Amino acid sequence: MNRLILRRMITAVCLCSIAAAQAQSTDDPWFEIELIAFERGSLNSTLEKFNDSVTPIAVHRSLDLLKPLYQPDIRALNSALPPCQPAQQLTLDAELQFGTFVVQPWFDEIQLAEQSLQQFKHAFPPEPLLQWPLACQHTPRVQEGITAPQLLADNSDQFVAGPQVLPVIPALAAPLPLAHQNSPYLTDESTFLLKDLAWQLSHRAGHKLLLHTAWRQPLGVKRRSQSLRFFAGQRFSPQFDYQGLAKNLTTALPANQADLQSAIDQTYQQLQQQQQLQQDTASKTVVGLPEQVWQLDGLIQPYNERMLFADTEFNLRQLVPGAAGDKLQTFYVKDNVRLLLGEIHYLDHPRFGLILQIRRFTPPATPLAGEGVSP
Repeated sequence: MNRLILRRMITAVCLCSIAAAQAQSTDDPWFEIELIAFERGSLNSTLEKFNDSVTPIAVHRSLDLLKPLYQPDIRALNSALPPCQPAQQLTLDAELQFGTFVVQPWFDEIQLAEQSLQQFKHAFPPEPLLQWPLACQHTPRVQEGITAPQLLADNSDQFVAGPQVLPVIPALAAPLPLAHQNSPYLTDESTFLLKDLAWQLSHRAGHKLLLHTAWRQPLGVKRRSQSLRFFAGQRFSPQFDYQGLAKNLTTALPANQADLQSAIDQTYQQLQQQQQLQQDTASKTVVGLPEQVWQLDGLIQPYNERMLFADTEFNLRQLVPGAAGDKLQTFYVKDNVRLLLGEIHYLDHPRFGLILQIRRFTPPATPLAGEGVSP
């Protein structure tokens, strides 16, 4: 009997603790954060040497506010489409291989599919629809022979690859005025306070704006704060893999390769570009990598522990010509910055920079039941 009473008391204490933690999280103060990301100069403008290795940044546990705009989930739409015919399959393969925008021959089919699948209209915004190969279900090919390790998951049947170049200011699909939400959300351009600074950076020699956005979120202690993922600029996949190597060096090698010398030369090029076996083995252990290789990609984790802080981790990629072919040079930066309300904070790197400003935000009061309703 005493054990039963003790067990009930422990359960009650645990439930009270959980309820208190949830109440505390809902009472966290709200803030509005503005972000500017820009690229600085070219590789030839500095003599500083950078590490050729790529530091992977896992994004699977972060909150992605941009992905629904550019890479919506299309699994429901794709499952309702008919299988591709051989001619369509070849066209889709070419589009996925080269990754460049071409006039889609199945424009009318996309219109018909959209009209017949209105129940999936919330799975994608209307604007980029004409750039998507959604006329039919793409059947992945089974490649024979020796294949290089796949660092990025092939989710072409689940998510849209996205445009080749993203706009600097994300185009929100929600109609204006933007309604307040209970979870972190992007804000429209009318909330930007750093427009003059962004204009100056865009007109400064050797500087190029990649992203200018703002969002609102509540901030609590670090242990229960969530990282937010942001990506911008050019999409380098599928031409390059996550390690920055051209895909023509990591494609499948047929088992019945006739030219043995060509196979040997290809393998030698892979080894010369630091694709050794130990690197491949280490890369297989990395989980949560993004589906696409973007020019700028990384995480921001703001939190509030009596003072405001932000942990940042980003990779910037720049195209570098080489004797064995083009590759992507990756520049990695990880930093922690204390945020002061209203102050402009610079996170500097020789190749790119981040600008953050945090401001208080007071959410609109939620009327109680029965209030605000005219009889």
